[in-house]
Amino acid sequence: MFTEIEINKISSTNISVALGCYPMPEVLSEKMITIAEVKKILEDSMKKEELNSIQLITLEYARSFTKVKEDEVEEARRFLVEEKGLPEEVAIQILNIMPKSIEELRTILAIVPKTFTTEELSEIIAELNKHRKE
Repeated sequence: MFTEIEINKISSTNISVALGCYPMPEVLSEKMITIAEVKKILEDSMKKEELNSIQLITLEYARSFTKVKEDEVEEARRFLVEEKGLPEEVAIQILNIMPKSIEELRTILAIVPKTFTTEELSEIIAELNKHRKE
């Protein structure tokens, strides 16, 4: 699971720079995001500045493994969290994995205390299929 982190740039006059270490940025906030959102953030960043090697590797991973349409992530997340009552963490994992069968979905939902009927699971799969990347 990826986490979007808002950071506060730190002055390079930090003593650790003199020792060859780089200062750790201060985390201002964090939010769990899907692989599709990571892809969008990195592609937007690439338009503004050159990405470092870790960012490029992460972008390549995100391009390879994004299974949900990037412009429909929020709508799909809202369905899972608000309409189906799933925790945010579980909804994000479902959107990252995009299960195709009820059995796959049951495996992901095993950690959720709520029991879902087969009809509810079919409804979730049908909704995921609407947002599935081709």
